[in-house]
Amino acid sequence: MHSIQLHDAHVPKGPNLFALSVGDVIWFSISLFFFLVSWAVGGEEFKDSLGGNIVLAALLSGLGIGVILCRITKPNKSNN
Repeated sequence: MHSIQLHDAHVPKGPNLFALSVGDVIWFSISLFFFLVSWAVGGEEFKDSLGGNIVLAALLSGLGIGVILCRITKPNKSNN
């Protein structure tokens, strides 16, 4: 039976996964921007009608996860 070595478990790095995480950061940033603008214009009641603090936390955590994924999956620069 083949044993699992530490070098077998790795985080996949590739341009597709990096592009996905960059897209995650872009879309969560845009949605967070419009959420904050609508909160500033519409007031506290309008923010609560959009989902309130739960949506704000979800947008911030999604943005944070996207930034972490960008740092992890960034392709290495090769000097070929």
